[in-house]
Amino acid sequence: MKKSLVFAAFVVAFAAVSASAFDTTPLQLAIWPSRLQVVPEYIDVSGIKLNLPFGRNENIVGFDAGIASSSQKTSALQINLINRVHDRYAGLQAGLLNQTGNSSGVQFGMLMNTTDSVAKGIQVGLINTSTEMSGLQVGFINYTEFMTGFQIGLINIIRESIIPFFPIVNFCF
Repeated sequence: MKKSLVFAAFVVAFAAVSASAFDTTPLQLAIWPSRLQVVPEYIDVSGIKLNLPFGRNENIVGFDAGIASSSQKTSALQINLINRVHDRYAGLQAGLLNQTGNSSGVQFGMLMNTTDSVAKGIQVGLINTSTEMSGLQVGFINYTEFMTGFQIGLINIIRESIIPFFPIVNFCF
């Protein structure tokens, strides 16, 4: 037990020192509010980010897990109850709520996936929304302005389509 505590302290110290030297860190332990993080939010994470319960960093590459996460750009496996990426997301998001500016990859949201602009890939959740979608939406309610792909759900809306609403399956190419 004593050896594991010493090892954990060494890893945290290494992350803090490497962050200040290179403006990036391999490990982020984030506690609410973000000023209580091991490294400041302006430092990028290239490795593992643990949000206990909330963490914010500008850019994240790697693995991001915990309760709630916020970033500008993320390329990662992101598993949090709430995932918020303000600009670009690439990878796999899994959570209760996933919200991105632009997304490329897979979003699994138990309640909702929302992309403010362009979504490329797959959205699976009770409610899926995007401004422009290229790929597949699977959910109870699926909504997009422009679509290249399929929607599968009870309510499927593609606003700029010959058939803007159709239950069960809707598509546009």
